[in-house]
Amino acid sequence: MSRSIVPLVASALLALADPVSAQAPVMSDTVRYTLGWDNPASQLYQVAVTASARGEPVVFSLPAWRPGRYILQNYAANVQNVRAFDERGNPLPAEWIDLDSWRVEPGSANAVTLRYEYYAHTFDAGSSTLTPDAAYFNPVNLFPWIEGRKDAPVTLVIEAPADWTVATQLEKRPGSGHRYAAPDYHRLVDSPTIAAPDLVVWDYEVDGAAHHLAFRVVQGELDLGEYSRERIVADVSRLTEEAVAVFGVTPFDEYWHLFQLVPFPFGHAVEHESSASYVIQDRAFASANGYDGFLSIIAHEFFHAWNVKRIRPAALWPYEYSTPQLTRLHWVTEGVTSYYEGVLLARAGLLEEEGVYRRLSNNIRALQSSPGRLVTSAELSSLTAWHTGYGDGNPNQAISFYLKGSLLGLLLDLTIRDATDGARGLDDVMRLLWERHYEQGRGYPEDGFQTAAEEVAGRSLDDFFSRYVAGTDELPYDETLAIVGLTARQVANESKPAATFGWRLRKQGDDMTISNVLPDGPALAAGIMRDDVLVSVDGEATETVDLDPLLSQRSPGDEVRVILRRSGEEIEKRVTLGGEGNLQWTVEPVASPSERQLQLRQGWLETRLETAVP
Repeated sequence: MSRSIVPLVASALLALADPVSAQAPVMSDTVRYTLGWDNPASQLYQVAVTASARGEPVVFSLPAWRPGRYILQNYAANVQNVRAFDERGNPLPAEWIDLDSWRVEPGSANAVTLRYEYYAHTFDAGSSTLTPDAAYFNPVNLFPWIEGRKDAPVTLVIEAPADWTVATQLEKRPGSGHRYAAPDYHRLVDSPTIAAPDLVVWDYEVDGAAHHLAFRVVQGELDLGEYSRERIVADVSRLTEEAVAVFGVTPFDEYWHLFQLVPFPFGHAVEHESSASYVIQDRAFASANGYDGFLSIIAHEFFHAWNVKRIRPAALWPYEYSTPQLTRLHWVTEGVTSYYEGVLLARAGLLEEEGVYRRLSNNIRALQSSPGRLVTSAELSSLTAWHTGYGDGNPNQAISFYLKGSLLGLLLDLTIRDATDGARGLDDVMRLLWERHYEQGRGYPEDGFQTAAEEVAGRSLDDFFSRYVAGTDELPYDETLAIVGLTARQVANESKPAATFGWRLRKQGDDMTISNVLPDGPALAAGIMRDDVLVSVDGEATETVDLDPLLSQRSPGDEVRVILRRSGEEIEKRVTLGGEGNLQWTVEPVASPSERQLQLRQGWLETRLETAVP
């Protein structure tokens, strides 16, 4: 496509002028955005923002981060060729005043337009990209707000070809072309958008709301494998109904699932008020595991329509896009949402109980293999996510608030069910937060989640929160799972060697690099360091990160000779192998559950719909 936005911007400015007097145009309070491009191979979007001038300098500011990703991403680094004009097209001075903002002096102008180019090269669910056959953008990356006018209504014109399909949660405006509106800046920048000639869109209705599954296949055509459109829509509809049943309310009239399917392993998704954006591998329907992942990611992002997009910490209310907004509650916003993935799938009849136990086993195994669990609390991990950008930083210090939060959600849910004889659970906590905070137009305070949980449980939960949320005590898996007749324990996997080095490897080119040395492990005791390159073990060259065949011939306590390369020089270390390398956590039912345990288990995972799923 080779269409410039210049004619459109000019016509938009003329349309805003007073039709009676071209010499004295009057601007509305609506802020008008236009997005176009000349040569998509350049990956440069052309952005224009027009607003009324009121005699004072007009300051345009681009976000430095986006909700859903709690790190600074500095989108203004992608901006170039910044210019400003009045309503007649005359240039106005535009000055960078900080890393993300421009000040325009309007003089006697009635309106100002800021224009620039935005380099859109990053392709994931939360970024923006431009190719000859598709435009995908997150407005939070591209569009500035005007100081003092975040609450003003906005319009957006997308200069895509007329025969392209546009999928977005933005309100479609009447008339020809791709014209949209939003009540304010917050809604605009919360609206990821795909424009492409070959979108596949499936429409369906749940609880009186219109829903859409939109697919853009990056390479080839949509391949459903053994699944059908009818099956997929039915399954997603059941999942949707179970999520709605948790809260008892559908907070939107329309919802979009925006999928982009890529021909390589990838998985990323971002939640929004009335949509979710996904970039996943195009083999989602090629196997039962792939389909389970497809449903799981939908469950997670859709639950966010309540938890975090509406029910959210006061620290995030309202969003301030130029500076970090700190909270210790992302273990709730993300972790509790992760917990509900499996719960919703089970209640919808899309995941057998054994699948629930398998997920719990994997989560426990993952957390217990993270040394950071003994160093960093769920609260601290939430607060300091901005430090590393979710990277590993110090891998022996970091934990995932998604992972630990999901397990805390489980333990808290079962604890409440135990305290109330199954009458109440975490669902009730979420509904209470909805009624007491979101419906009152505010976020909940830092202690608000604990307060709500204690009110629902009918007793103090201070010990739970101080030890496991604010503290780093080991989580009481077995003790708490016993409430519903389950047990969590470590068992030996006889197919794995017991001997262990106490390191982690990753392949970098032809090298086997030590990506982490576990604290108090054999490798650390031998003086091995992170980023050492493993050359050989007992004279055997290492060409893979899988050392199980080698370890299976050795026992804990054996000494092995390790050759490493450090700073270009080979060094030798003697490692005395540790043990318990084949122990893994497993969750399974107890042999003889009591009637109470069975009742509580049923109440935990049974459907919340009046008509049970057959």
